[in-house]
Amino acid sequence: MNTHAPTSLSSVARLLRGVTILLIGLLAAMPIDAGSATGSGHFPLYPVIQDNVAFWKDVYTKYSRNQAVIHDKNDLSIVYEVVDKLDRNLPGAEKANTLLLERKTREYRELLTRLSRSAPVSSREKRVAAMFAGKNAARRMAIAAEAIRVQTGMKERFREGVVRSGAYISEIKQIFRSYSLPEDLAYLPHVESSFDTSAFSKVGASGIWQFTKSTGKSYLRIDRAVDERSDPILAAHAAAKYLKNSYDQLGTWPLALTSYNYGTAGMKRAVNEKGSYERIFTEYEKGHFKFASRNFYSEFLAALASAKELEQQPSIRLDRPEPSRTVTLKKSAGIREIRKHYGVSKSALERLNPALRPDVFSGARNVPKGYALRLPASRQADQPVIAAREKKTPAKNGATAAVHQVRPGENLTTIARQHGLSPQSLAKANGIDGSVIRVGQKLHIPARTTSVTSAAAAETDKKSISRLAVYKTTVHNGKRYGKIQVQPGESLRLLAQWTATPPVVLQRLNNLKAGKVQPGKHLVLVFDKVSVDFFHKKRKQFHTRDQKDEAAVTRTTG
Repeated sequence: MNTHAPTSLSSVARLLRGVTILLIGLLAAMPIDAGSATGSGHFPLYPVIQDNVAFWKDVYTKYSRNQAVIHDKNDLSIVYEVVDKLDRNLPGAEKANTLLLERKTREYRELLTRLSRSAPVSSREKRVAAMFAGKNAARRMAIAAEAIRVQTGMKERFREGVVRSGAYISEIKQIFRSYSLPEDLAYLPHVESSFDTSAFSKVGASGIWQFTKSTGKSYLRIDRAVDERSDPILAAHAAAKYLKNSYDQLGTWPLALTSYNYGTAGMKRAVNEKGSYERIFTEYEKGHFKFASRNFYSEFLAALASAKELEQQPSIRLDRPEPSRTVTLKKSAGIREIRKHYGVSKSALERLNPALRPDVFSGARNVPKGYALRLPASRQADQPVIAAREKKTPAKNGATAAVHQVRPGENLTTIARQHGLSPQSLAKANGIDGSVIRVGQKLHIPARTTSVTSAAAAETDKKSISRLAVYKTTVHNGKRYGKIQVQPGESLRLLAQWTATPPVVLQRLNNLKAGKVQPGKHLVLVFDKVSVDFFHKKRKQFHTRDQKDEAAVTRTTG
């Protein structure tokens, strides 16, 4: 008999228990993969930011613009109160809401200061004190008294941003893929601007990607005639280049994304001092690394998850890309010359070329030579004298075709869109099996012809535009009004959404006893929140999005 057997078995059992405990500890220390929430394994959801991500998700999807969340800025799990504000459209609402929130902030500051010195008495004091249960409660409450912050809800704005994103996000995803980057980075504008192309910050950042002038000049054209920051697609290329550069230097996406707010150089200093993202989040306080920078990655994770959930809701109808084609100008030209030559409206040029500055559309400056001008895809004008000449080669059908040399960052899809083609037809014309092309490769662009069918479609489109037009516009007391004829499928809710006007205002403006409107009825709308062109665009997209439109893939990346 082996008298040492029991001892050996006991040692093995202790060893196995030790290994098990070690594995549990390692698993607990690992970041939780956010893949199930965000659809990507590139963006870890660290335990230290779980409360922050949950907070921002509530801001984006739960709290409305008429609600204010009073919370601790250092610990976002501590929410003292959600305050209902007056509707901002009511007279004097802004001032009243400011006074209300100042009073609430002052009350909680005094309450926390009092609790740091004495025991709670009232039910409200007991509720707040319970949030700081544990060690050093009095000291933590004294610190919290100076860390009260107010956050306005963004439920409506975020939802509107998801709708707007539909016009760009598919192409932006493709752009990020072309740079070998995670396509989910395309959701970053939800944090920066809610995909509002007119967004402009107090520090001078503009466009949906919110590039400042100094940073933007490293990647984009910014001068007196052109500001490419305002073009969602051109600026997406710049964002991809910036993020790729930051990732190459910092090594992880949490760090690279935070650098989008704090700067790559600043994040490198933080990494040198603290090492990991988690330590930077919990400990780093130097320079301008404050609330916004600390929360930027958490906001991205929350926005990514929230946007993907909203995209799946049947009630959400995303905007669709506007079909367009591109011509490159051989020489500078005035906007009136361009309009006359192509027979295109000023509003269409403004809508399709957001990078052109107001001085160009006023006629004070020309569209510069070499600019890639976008035109409506339905226009089938001949090659103009102001457009750049391209090398022509014989096509198989006897027509002529342009030659396109592949540049870095381009792929078969983006090149096809530049020339108003499908990727399949471009691949077929060049004998490409699959979709792989190389930088420097020359692609033959097959010529397009105008058929009787396309001409008839253009005429139908013209009638549709007339039917959806706003007429009898006028300005009264500083607000613009206009009349429309209600079309099948439209409702008071939709008209209110397209004009950013509360339904009750439209109901009162038109003496409607009920919230329903019948097709054919003429209504007065107010355009103080959005332009007439913006409303017309939304309306037209609504009535055309269910029609099959092969031209929808012709949008160019510039």
